Amino acid sequence: MPNIVIGLGVASVVLIWVVVRYFAAVKKQQHAAKEQHLKDEKYKRVLEKAKVAERQEKIFKAQTGHVSSQLSLAKEYELTNVREAIQWYRKAADLDNDIAQNALARLCRLDIDDPQGEAKSLYWEHVVRAKSKDAEALFELGRYKIRGFGTDIDTEAGIENIIASAELEHITAQLFLGDWYVAEVNPKPDPLMAFCWRVRAAVNQDVKGCIKTAFCYQTGVGVAKDKYRAIYWLERAAELGSSEAQFLAAKMHLGAGANDAAIAYIWFSIAHASGHQEAKTARDDVVQHIGIESILSVQNVAKSVYKILKQQPVPAHAVIELLDQIYGRQGYRPTEEMLAALVAGDFDAETELATSDMGDDSDGEPEKPLTNPEAEAFVADADLSASKNETAAKEYQQQNWATSWDSFAVENDKPQA
Repeated sequence: MPNIVIGLGVASVVLIWVVVRYFAAVKKQQHAAKEQHLKDEKYKRVLEKAKVAERQEKIFKAQTGHVSSQLSLAKEYELTNVREAIQWYRKAADLDNDIAQNALARLCRLDIDDPQGEAKSLYWEHVVRAKSKDAEALFELGRYKIRGFGTDIDTEAGIENIIASAELEHITAQLFLGDWYVAEVNPKPDPLMAFCWRVRAAVNQDVKGCIKTAFCYQTGVGVAKDKYRAIYWLERAAELGSSEAQFLAAKMHLGAGANDAAIAYIWFSIAHASGHQEAKTARDDVVQHIGIESILSVQNVAKSVYKILKQQPVPAHAVIELLDQIYGRQGYRPTEEMLAALVAGDFDAETELATSDMGDDSDGEPEKPLTNPEAEAFVADADLSASKNETAAKEYQQQNWATSWDSFAVENDKPQA
């Protein structure tokens, strides 16, 4: 019995010791866990504080022009706030960063709350393309800046872009500048520059460039008035297939003589065949100034010219030289050197070269032989002497050119690409 009591007592002591140890261990673990939790919370607060400080530093750097920080902030916002991303990309793009500019071209149209989003995307697309000297992109970028399409209005920068495009021989840009420098909206008009850009487009075989150059010579825009130079450029445009130029070239020949009346008849006939609505009536009016004995020859010439023009593209001066040979014309015929001088606005050099060419022609050298069999036949068979046909009008009639070319305002109001 005592042994049992002793045994139970020992067991109780052991049990109590185990329980005490257990609770002591649990308490120790809880204390350790609490301390670890406090340490974790403290570390977390330190990390958060460091992140806040880092972000504040990034924002500060981004606001003060640090491109990498701007790009980092923009990338963070792309999935959560497109507008905020666009704002940061815009700051980097304004510093000429390629990544930001490409991102704006992609993202601006995704901002559904911005009614100009699509325009802004187009603007930045052209900014990116213009960097590779894309002439079309440079021209469109210039127009966007002038009109404030997708960006703030900056006329001076826009014109610089268009000039860069025109220097790359982009004809639309050259024509735009030709109109810009005489436009009412231009605070610094320069008729000479208008002429130079128009003649440059004309040298590049552009119909509008030829017609607008003729207009400059007809009305004295940036250059002295010169009927024969106006006729030359209209006939160049006429060779390129413009019915408007064919009609105007005919009008320019009215009232100067029988041979000019015949040429007017020819160009009116070609313009009518090309679809010009007023040409038939004008042709029928001019026929009274052509002798009855010459009308059949003139009609044959017109048919021959029409056949030549049907085979587009027509070699430069093919029709002009044919008319020169048949009707004995010795009008204005610019050489490449003369055209280069005109493009540069050097009228003195162009006049010198023209005078030199005239001097060479008067040195007794034989005239260039006819190379067109049809021209030879016409010269042989047709009585084209001006002395037998003195029925032309007494003087050259000044024409109203207002409806013959597009004004800058009309072209500038065309829809955006």
